[in-house]
Order: sequence, then structure tokens, then C-alpha cells
Amino acid sequence: MSSPIHVNDSIQAIDDTSWLTGEKILLSRQPAPPTNPNQPSWSDGRGAFFVLSNAPSPLPQCEAHPADSTELPRVYAVGDQSAVWRAGEAFIKAQNLTHPKRTREHTTLEFLQSKELFDFKIPHVLYHGEWDARYYMIVSRVPGQTLIEAWPTMDEELRQYYVHRVADLCTKMAEWKGEAICGVDGGKLTELYLSKGKGVDPDILKKNCMGMGMDVSCLVFYHCDLRPGNILVEPDNNRGIGIIDWETAGYVPREWVRTKFHLSSGMDFPDVEDMQKKSDWRRLVSRRLAEMGITEAINGWVTFQDV
Repeated sequence: MSSPIHVNDSIQAIDDTSWLTGEKILLSRQPAPPTNPNQPSWSDGRGAFFVLSNAPSPLPQCEAHPADSTELPRVYAVGDQSAVWRAGEAFIKAQNLTHPKRTREHTTLEFLQSKELFDFKIPHVLYHGEWDARYYMIVSRVPGQTLIEAWPTMDEELRQYYVHRVADLCTKMAEWKGEAICGVDGGKLTELYLSKGKGVDPDILKKNCMGMGMDVSCLVFYHCDLRPGNILVEPDNNRGIGIIDWETAGYVPREWVRTKFHLSSGMDFPDVEDMQKKSDWRRLVSRRLAEMGITEAINGWVTFQDV
């Protein structure tokens, strides 16, 4: 049995209008959507459609798909763990299942859709599947610019608006309570900042959080990765906002909401040399959360790392 292809090579080119995904799914560009409404399809943004179907057997001849392709560019990659491609008005995600029992992102997105009580945009799940210890998901594109792109052109009033908006959303989502530090379906929560390399079982995360001085009797829903690249804004469209990448969302101690902003350099603006400006986003949101009465456990977290 051959070894699975590298996650970065999950999409391979067949010809100019068709691609093989995960050596199992056929992605093709067609002039019209499929007649079967249950067959996954979406706009390519140029008048045609991407359509998903099962790959033929035997598999067609393929060649490597370049990461900088104008048709399906790879927009994100993390070593040999995960990769993301833009396909018209959707994104294709491939991820190695390092933690097989983790909550899947499509499950979290379906949970959010069921709420029907929020006023921000999230991706819609177009397809999901897993095989060969790899998870695949296709989601719709959320409109807008990332905060990384929009922040430099914003005036101070608009920046403060979005700081307050995200802080408000954090507190609203915190009204959804859980009974364990886990995903929305009870699966493992891969918030590695809480694991200290000891695994992500709910009982382990609970013990760790107690060691950090957090109150584990109040567990709230939290995105856990509200970096500028995961927030889409539409300042000229009723100041709209969208949030993407929910793979580490789940129930955590309330203090973790602010603590994560306080300590995670992953929430900084990339490619900014000025250290003050680089951390503007997480610093301002943390400050706003403090004004709203959200406490933090940064000292406990730091001390726990040294134990």
C-alpha cells in the first residue's frame, strides 16, 4: 500500500479544468451548476462553477499542482500538518488528523448555524470527509478584507469599533456554556496553550487550568484564535464582520478568553516591525475585555509553564 501524499500535495492537476483532491475526489470547473442539487458546487467567481464528484477508477494521470497557481492558489500551509487552497468563492482545507478524537470544524460550524442568534458571518460547509488519516473540508468564502489588510487604512474610530465589536462577540458567545473543556460535541479541544504537552483530554485540560488558577466551574464557548487574519471586515457594508477558522473553538474557562489575547503572539499583525503596532490588535481587545469585567490568568499561566 502506497504512503499518503504530503498534505501540501492534496490537490493534483489533471488538466486545465479538473483536479484530483486527496486521490479520491474530482474537482472540475463547469459552465453550469450540476442538475443534482445535492452535489456540492459553488461559483468560481467568473461566471462558471466548481463541481465536486467521486474520482473515476482507475485514477486519471495527474501532475503536481503549483502552489502559486492562478486557478487554485495555495493560500496557507503549516509544515506537514495542514494546507488551504482558494477555489473561486470557496476554500479547500486538508488537515492531518494528529488528534483523531478532536472536534471537527464542520461540526462546530453546524453548531453555530443552529444558534441563529448572532449577527456576524461564518463560512458555510459545502463538503467534508476524511480518509487516510486526513480531514478534508470545503467552506464558502466569507466576504470582506482580513483585519491584516484593512487595519492600516482604518482611522482610530473605525479601529475602536471593530475592537469593541469582537470583544462584544466574545462575551455573547460566552453565554453558551459547557460542562467540560472540549469541543461542542464533547470531542477533544486542541487548544495547545492549555496542554503543556500533556495531551488534550478534557480531564487533563481541566487539571492544567486549575493549576493556572482559572475557575473551571464556568466554562464558556470561545473561538480561541481571533487573530487579525481570521476576522473579515466590511467597513463600507454596514460595518459588517465575519469570523473564520473555527477548528480550535470550544468550551474553556471564562478567564481564558482574555488571557489568550494577552499572551498569544499568534494574534499579532504579521510583517510589522514596530512591536507596539504589531501587538495593537490583541492589546486593544484585551483592554476592552478588561473594561467589560473579564478577568485574566496570565500570571498563573506563566507560572504553570515553569512548574
